[in-house]
Amino acid sequence: MLDHNTESGLGARHRLSDHSTSPMTPHTSLHRREFLVGSSLTLAGACLGAAAPETRLRIGFSGLKHGHVYAVMKLAAADPRVTIAAIADDDEQNRKEGERISGIPVKYANYHQMLEAEPLDVVVVAEEYGRRGEAAIAALEAGKHVFSDKPLCTHGEELERIAKVAAAKHLEVHVDFSLRHFWAKGAELLQQGEIGEIVGCSFAGPHSLSYERRPKWYFVPGMHGGIINDLMGHGVDFVQWITRRPYVEVLSGARAKVGFPQQPEFETTGDAMFQLQGGAPIFGHVDYFSPAGHPGGWKCNVVGTKGDAVFGDQGGFTLRPSGAAERHLDAKGLRAESPHPFKDFIALLTEGKAPLRTTAESLHVSQATLLAQAAAESGRSHVPFPALAYPLPAKAG
Repeated sequence: MLDHNTESGLGARHRLSDHSTSPMTPHTSLHRREFLVGSSLTLAGACLGAAAPETRLRIGFSGLKHGHVYAVMKLAAADPRVTIAAIADDDEQNRKEGERISGIPVKYANYHQMLEAEPLDVVVVAEEYGRRGEAAIAALEAGKHVFSDKPLCTHGEELERIAKVAAAKHLEVHVDFSLRHFWAKGAELLQQGEIGEIVGCSFAGPHSLSYERRPKWYFVPGMHGGIINDLMGHGVDFVQWITRRPYVEVLSGARAKVGFPQQPEFETTGDAMFQLQGGAPIFGHVDYFSPAGHPGGWKCNVVGTKGDAVFGDQGGFTLRPSGAAERHLDAKGLRAESPHPFKDFIALLTEGKAPLRTTAESLHVSQATLLAQAAAESGRSHVPFPALAYPLPAKAG
C-alpha cells in the first residue's frame, strides 16, 4: 500500500517542492524534480512489463448523483495511470451502476467513511449540487486533489474555503467544463489575433430538461442551486480562455421560473452580463427548453476589432477576418488533442503536463457563475469579484 507520508513514489510526484512557491501561491505544473521522480517510477514499471500498482493515482468517487460521473469513471477504469480505489454513494441504483462500470464494490455510503478508511490521492466529486462544496472541502482538508463535475459548489463561502485550502496545501481543483476541448482549434486562431482584439461575446446554452429522467434531488429545495450556476460555466470558461482576460464584474443577472408547471419553483431560464478586464461586455443565456427531436447545443458569437467568429456544437466554426475570405471548420475538426478535462487533470498529476484549464481558472469561472446567480436572485448589479486565495495569474490564459 502506498505510504502518503514519504517523499518516495507517488507522494513525491504530486507534492510541491518546499522551494517552489509560498503557501498562498497557486501552482499550475509540477516541480521538475517531482516530475523526474514520477518518470523514473513509470520507466521502472515499464521495464517490469507493467506499471507497478503503487505508482498509480488512487482515486475515490464521492457521489454518483449525476450521469456525467460515469463518463469520468469509464476514463479512470481504462487509464493505466490510475486505480479506482473506492466509491461512496447512498443510493442503491447508483451503487449498482458504479459497481458495473468500475468493477469494484461500492463499500461506502458517504465521503466521510471513504476519506477515513482509504489512502486516496484524488477525489472525484459528483454529489448533489448542494452537497458538492462540503465534499470538496473535506477532500482538500484531507490532502486530496479534487476533480469535480460542474458546478463545483453552490455557495460563495464554500468556494472561498475551497480556494484557501487548495492554495495552502498546494492541491489541484479542476472542474469538468468542456467547451475548451470541443472548440480548441478555432480558439487557437482567435488567440493568434485572427480577428484582432476581442471586444465582445455572446453565448447560449439551451438544454433539454428531460424531466422524467432527471434525478429527483434536482427539484429538492437547496440542492440545485440555480440555473446560472448549474449551466453557464461552460460558456463563461470558454470566453475567459479565448480572451485571456479575467472577469472583473457581474453587470447584471436574471432568472425565471416559467413554462414548467410540474415544478413551479424550478428555474428554467437564466441570463447574465459580465465585464472582462479591459471593459469588454460578455452576455450569456441558458435555458431548459431545447426542443425534443432537434439538435441543440452551445453557440458562441465573438466580435473582434478585425473580424468576427461563430462557434456552434452543430455548425462548427466560422471565421470572418476583415478583408479576407471566410473560413470554416466542422465540429469534429475543432476538437483538442486532449479529449476530456479529466484526462488533462491526470496528465498534470502524473506527468506534469500543462492542462487546458488550471485550478485558478476553474475557481475563477466557478466564482463568476456563483456571483451571477446571486445577482439574479438579489437584483443587484455591478457586482465586483472579490479576491480569492487562489487567484488567476496577472495574465490569464
